[in-house]
Amino acid sequence: MPRVEANGLHFHVQRLGDGAATDRPTVVMLHGLVADNLSSFYYTIANPVGLVADTYLYDLRGHGRSDMPRTGYTVHDHVEDLRALLATWDPAGPVHLVGNSFGGVVALAFAHRFPERVASLVLVEAHFATEGWGEHMAGSLALAAFGLDEDGVKEWLDENAGRKLSRLARHSEKLLMETSLIDDLQRERPFSRRALAGITCPTLAIYGEGSDILDRAHDLREHVAGCELHVVPGCTHSVLFEATAFVRERTVAWVRDAATPVTLPTRAS
Repeated sequence: MPRVEANGLHFHVQRLGDGAATDRPTVVMLHGLVADNLSSFYYTIANPVGLVADTYLYDLRGHGRSDMPRTGYTVHDHVEDLRALLATWDPAGPVHLVGNSFGGVVALAFAHRFPERVASLVLVEAHFATEGWGEHMAGSLALAAFGLDEDGVKEWLDENAGRKLSRLARHSEKLLMETSLIDDLQRERPFSRRALAGITCPTLAIYGEGSDILDRAHDLREHVAGCELHVVPGCTHSVLFEATAFVRERTVAWVRDAATPVTLPTRAS
Protein backbone atom coordinates (compact mmCIF):
# COMPACT_ATOMS: atom_id res chain seq x y z
CA MET A 1 0.00 0.00 0.00
CA PRO A 2 1.66 3.28 -1.09
CA ARG A 3 1.95 5.63 1.90
CA VAL A 4 3.45 9.11 1.90
CA GLU A 5 4.45 11.10 4.97
CA ALA A 6 3.38 14.75 4.78
CA ASN A 7 2.42 17.43 7.31
CA GLY A 8 3.14 15.05 10.18
CA LEU A 9 0.78 12.29 8.95
CA HIS A 10 0.92 9.21 6.75
CA PHE A 11 -1.39 9.34 3.72
CA HIS A 12 -2.62 6.49 1.57
CA VAL A 13 -1.81 7.53 -2.01
CA GLN A 14 -2.39 6.09 -5.45
CA ARG A 15 -0.68 7.39 -8.59
CA LEU A 16 -1.96 6.71 -12.09
CA GLY A 17 -0.36 7.58 -15.40
CA ASP A 18 3.05 7.53 -17.06
CA GLY A 19 5.46 8.93 -14.51
CA ALA A 20 8.22 9.00 -17.13
CA ALA A 21 6.46 11.62 -19.25
CA THR A 22 7.42 15.15 -18.26
CA ASP A 23 5.08 17.02 -20.58
CA ARG A 24 1.82 15.66 -19.20
CA PRO A 25 -0.43 17.69 -16.92
CA THR A 26 -0.76 16.72 -13.26
CA VAL A 27 -4.15 16.07 -11.65
CA VAL A 28 -4.91 15.69 -7.94
CA MET A 29 -8.31 14.34 -6.89
CA LEU A 30 -9.95 15.22 -3.56
CA HIS A 31 -12.85 13.09 -2.33
CA GLY A 32 -15.81 13.83 -0.06
CA LEU A 33 -16.37 13.72 3.68
CA VAL A 34 -16.75 10.85 6.19
CA ALA A 35 -18.22 7.93 4.19
CA ASP A 36 -15.82 8.42 1.31
CA ASN A 37 -12.22 7.76 0.30
CA LEU A 38 -10.06 7.73 -2.83
CA SER A 39 -11.90 4.67 -4.18
CA SER A 40 -14.85 6.85 -5.23
CA PHE A 41 -12.56 8.40 -7.84
CA TYR A 42 -10.52 5.27 -8.54
CA TYR A 43 -13.60 3.32 -9.63
CA THR A 44 -15.23 6.15 -11.58
CA ILE A 45 -13.08 8.68 -13.43
CA ALA A 46 -9.47 8.40 -12.24
CA ASN A 47 -8.16 5.71 -14.57
CA PRO A 48 -9.38 7.40 -17.78
CA VAL A 49 -7.94 10.70 -16.55
CA GLY A 50 -4.70 8.84 -15.86
CA LEU A 51 -4.41 8.14 -19.59
CA VAL A 52 -3.97 11.85 -20.32
CA ALA A 53 -2.38 13.11 -17.09
CA ASP A 54 -0.28 12.04 -14.13
CA THR A 55 -3.05 11.56 -11.59
CA TYR A 56 -2.76 11.46 -7.81
CA LEU A 57 -5.44 10.19 -5.45
CA TYR A 58 -5.16 10.22 -1.68
CA ASP A 59 -7.33 9.50 1.32
CA LEU A 60 -7.92 12.73 3.22
CA ARG A 61 -6.80 12.78 6.84
CA GLY A 62 -9.08 10.59 8.91
CA HIS A 63 -10.39 8.78 5.85
CA GLY A 64 -9.67 5.46 4.18
CA ARG A 65 -6.20 4.20 5.02
CA SER A 66 -4.66 7.54 5.92
CA ASP A 67 -3.88 8.43 9.52
CA MET A 68 -6.75 9.60 11.70
CA PRO A 69 -5.45 12.25 14.12
CA ARG A 70 -7.67 13.26 17.04
CA THR A 71 -7.66 16.92 15.95
CA GLY A 72 -7.04 19.06 12.88
CA TYR A 73 -10.01 18.79 10.50
CA THR A 74 -10.42 22.40 9.41
CA VAL A 75 -10.30 23.34 5.75
CA HIS A 76 -6.97 25.01 6.53
CA ASP A 77 -5.59 21.70 7.82
CA HIS A 78 -6.62 19.96 4.60
CA VAL A 79 -5.06 22.73 2.52
CA GLU A 80 -1.81 22.29 4.44
CA ASP A 81 -1.97 18.54 3.82
CA LEU A 82 -2.30 19.14 0.09
CA ARG A 83 0.55 21.65 0.09
CA ALA A 84 2.81 19.17 1.88
CA LEU A 85 1.88 16.34 -0.48
CA LEU A 86 2.60 18.51 -3.51
CA ALA A 87 6.01 19.33 -2.03
CA THR A 88 6.66 15.59 -1.84
CA TRP A 89 5.38 14.81 -5.32
CA ASP A 90 7.08 17.89 -6.83
CA PRO A 91 5.03 18.23 -10.04
CA ALA A 92 6.61 20.11 -12.92
CA GLY A 93 4.08 22.95 -12.81
CA PRO A 94 0.64 23.99 -11.59
CA VAL A 95 -1.79 21.13 -11.01
CA HIS A 96 -5.42 20.53 -11.92
CA LEU A 97 -7.52 19.92 -8.81
CA VAL A 98 -10.63 17.73 -9.05
CA GLY A 99 -12.80 17.99 -5.95
CA ASN A 100 -16.01 16.16 -5.14
CA SER A 101 -18.31 17.57 -2.43
CA PHE A 102 -16.06 18.46 0.54
CA GLY A 103 -13.07 17.90 -1.72
CA GLY A 104 -14.32 20.90 -3.68
CA VAL A 105 -14.12 22.99 -0.51
CA VAL A 106 -10.45 22.08 -0.16
CA ALA A 107 -9.75 22.66 -3.86
CA LEU A 108 -11.31 26.13 -3.81
CA ALA A 109 -9.51 27.12 -0.62
CA PHE A 110 -6.19 25.92 -2.00
CA ALA A 111 -6.71 27.77 -5.30
CA HIS A 112 -7.57 30.95 -3.39
CA ARG A 113 -4.51 30.71 -1.16
CA PHE A 114 -2.02 29.43 -3.75
CA PRO A 115 -3.28 30.58 -7.17
CA GLU A 116 0.14 30.05 -8.73
CA ARG A 117 -0.01 26.35 -7.87
CA VAL A 118 -3.34 25.62 -9.58
CA ALA A 119 -3.80 25.24 -13.35
CA SER A 120 -7.56 24.68 -13.17
CA LEU A 121 -10.40 23.39 -11.01
CA VAL A 122 -12.96 20.67 -11.67
CA LEU A 123 -15.64 20.99 -9.00
CA VAL A 124 -18.19 18.19 -8.73
CA GLU A 125 -20.96 19.18 -6.33
CA ALA A 126 -18.52 21.43 -4.45
CA HIS A 127 -20.02 22.02 -1.02
CA PHE A 128 -18.07 25.19 -0.20
CA ALA A 129 -18.63 27.15 2.98
CA THR A 130 -21.41 29.74 3.07
CA GLU A 131 -23.03 31.49 6.03
CA GLY A 132 -24.07 28.78 8.49
CA TRP A 133 -22.29 26.09 6.46
CA GLY A 134 -20.25 24.81 9.37
CA GLU A 135 -23.28 24.41 11.59
CA HIS A 136 -25.18 22.67 8.82
CA MET A 137 -22.37 20.26 7.99
CA ALA A 138 -21.68 19.50 11.63
CA GLY A 139 -25.36 19.16 12.51
CA SER A 140 -26.77 17.20 9.61
CA LEU A 141 -23.59 15.47 8.41
CA ALA A 142 -25.18 14.97 5.01
CA LEU A 143 -23.04 12.08 3.86
CA ALA A 144 -22.91 12.55 0.10
CA ALA A 145 -22.64 8.89 -0.80
CA PHE A 146 -25.66 7.86 1.29
CA GLY A 147 -27.75 11.02 1.64
CA LEU A 148 -28.05 10.68 5.40
CA ASP A 149 -29.15 13.43 7.79
CA GLU A 150 -28.03 13.67 11.41
CA ASP A 151 -30.56 11.12 12.68
CA GLY A 152 -29.74 8.87 9.78
CA VAL A 153 -26.04 8.69 10.63
CA LYS A 154 -26.59 6.54 13.73
CA GLU A 155 -29.29 4.52 11.97
CA TRP A 156 -26.97 3.82 9.05
CA LEU A 157 -24.14 2.80 11.38
CA ASP A 158 -26.47 0.46 13.30
CA GLU A 159 -27.96 -1.10 10.17
CA ASN A 160 -24.54 -1.86 8.70
CA ALA A 161 -22.95 -3.20 11.85
CA GLY A 162 -21.95 -6.81 11.22
CA ARG A 163 -22.50 -6.58 7.47
CA LYS A 164 -19.91 -6.29 4.74
CA LEU A 165 -19.96 -2.50 5.19
CA SER A 166 -19.30 -2.76 8.91
CA ARG A 167 -15.66 -1.72 8.51
CA LEU A 168 -16.71 1.51 6.83
CA ALA A 169 -19.43 2.00 9.43
CA ARG A 170 -16.98 1.59 12.30
CA HIS A 171 -14.46 3.86 10.63
CA SER A 172 -17.11 6.54 10.06
CA GLU A 173 -18.32 6.27 13.64
CA LYS A 174 -14.79 6.68 14.96
CA LEU A 175 -14.18 9.72 12.75
CA LEU A 176 -17.43 11.35 13.86
CA MET A 177 -17.28 10.49 17.54
CA GLU A 178 -13.58 10.40 18.44
CA THR A 179 -12.07 13.33 16.53
CA SER A 180 -12.55 17.10 16.42
CA LEU A 181 -14.20 16.90 12.98
CA ILE A 182 -17.63 18.14 14.09
CA ASP A 183 -16.23 20.93 16.27
CA ASP A 184 -13.86 22.02 13.51
CA LEU A 185 -16.69 22.20 10.99
CA GLN A 186 -18.81 24.24 13.38
CA ARG A 187 -16.06 26.86 13.55
CA GLU A 188 -15.47 27.03 9.82
CA ARG A 189 -15.78 30.50 8.31
CA PRO A 190 -17.77 31.11 5.12
CA PHE A 191 -16.00 31.24 1.76
CA SER A 192 -17.07 34.71 0.69
CA ARG A 193 -18.21 35.88 -2.70
CA ARG A 194 -15.17 38.11 -2.74
CA ALA A 195 -13.01 35.01 -2.30
CA LEU A 196 -14.85 33.32 -5.16
CA ALA A 197 -14.16 36.34 -7.33
CA GLY A 198 -10.49 35.91 -6.46
CA ILE A 199 -10.36 32.49 -8.15
CA THR A 200 -8.44 33.20 -11.36
CA CYS A 201 -7.93 29.77 -12.88
CA PRO A 202 -10.29 28.14 -15.40
CA THR A 203 -13.05 26.30 -13.53
CA LEU A 204 -15.37 23.48 -14.57
CA ALA A 205 -18.37 22.93 -12.28
CA ILE A 206 -20.70 19.92 -12.47
CA TYR A 207 -23.85 19.66 -10.33
CA GLY A 208 -26.97 17.54 -10.35
CA GLU A 209 -30.29 19.11 -11.31
CA GLY A 210 -31.81 17.82 -8.07
CA SER A 211 -28.84 18.75 -5.88
CA ASP A 212 -29.63 20.28 -2.50
CA ILE A 213 -26.73 22.69 -3.01
CA LEU A 214 -27.54 23.84 -6.52
CA ASP A 215 -27.32 27.44 -5.30
CA ARG A 216 -23.55 26.88 -4.94
CA ALA A 217 -23.39 26.16 -8.66
CA HIS A 218 -25.04 29.47 -9.49
CA ASP A 219 -22.67 31.28 -7.10
CA LEU A 220 -19.73 29.78 -8.95
CA ARG A 221 -21.08 30.77 -12.35
CA GLU A 222 -21.84 34.30 -11.17
CA HIS A 223 -18.66 35.07 -9.25
CA VAL A 224 -15.86 32.94 -10.74
CA ALA A 225 -14.63 34.35 -14.04
CA GLY A 226 -14.37 31.67 -16.70
CA CYS A 227 -16.51 29.14 -14.83
CA GLU A 228 -18.08 26.56 -17.14
CA LEU A 229 -21.16 25.14 -15.43
CA HIS A 230 -22.98 21.91 -16.29
CA VAL A 231 -26.20 21.00 -14.48
CA VAL A 232 -26.95 17.33 -15.15
CA PRO A 233 -30.66 16.44 -15.49
CA GLY A 234 -32.08 13.74 -13.25
CA CYS A 235 -29.11 13.72 -10.86
CA THR A 236 -28.62 14.66 -7.22
CA HIS A 237 -25.60 15.46 -5.04
CA SER A 238 -24.27 12.01 -6.01
CA VAL A 239 -23.79 13.03 -9.64
CA LEU A 240 -20.30 11.45 -9.67
CA PHE A 241 -21.98 8.05 -9.36
CA GLU A 242 -25.28 8.80 -11.10
CA ALA A 243 -23.71 10.28 -14.24
CA THR A 244 -20.23 8.79 -14.15
CA ALA A 245 -19.83 8.70 -17.93
CA PHE A 246 -20.66 12.39 -18.28
CA VAL A 247 -18.36 13.47 -15.43
CA ARG A 248 -15.58 11.26 -16.79
CA GLU A 249 -15.86 12.54 -20.36
CA ARG A 250 -16.00 16.19 -19.35
CA THR A 251 -13.07 15.84 -16.93
CA VAL A 252 -10.88 13.97 -19.41
CA ALA A 253 -11.60 16.52 -22.13
CA TRP A 254 -10.98 19.40 -19.71
CA VAL A 255 -7.58 18.08 -18.65
CA ARG A 256 -6.61 16.88 -22.13
CA ASP A 257 -7.27 20.30 -23.62
CA ALA A 258 -5.52 22.12 -20.79
CA ALA A 259 -2.40 22.70 -22.88
CA THR A 260 -4.43 25.02 -25.08
CA PRO A 261 -4.11 28.59 -23.74
CA VAL A 262 -7.32 29.85 -22.18
CA THR A 263 -8.33 33.51 -22.28
CA LEU A 264 -10.63 34.38 -19.42
CA PRO A 265 -13.44 36.84 -20.13
CA THR A 266 -13.08 40.35 -18.79
CA ARG A 267 -15.45 40.96 -15.90
CA ALA A 268 -17.68 43.97 -16.45
CA SER A 269 -17.04 46.78 -13.98
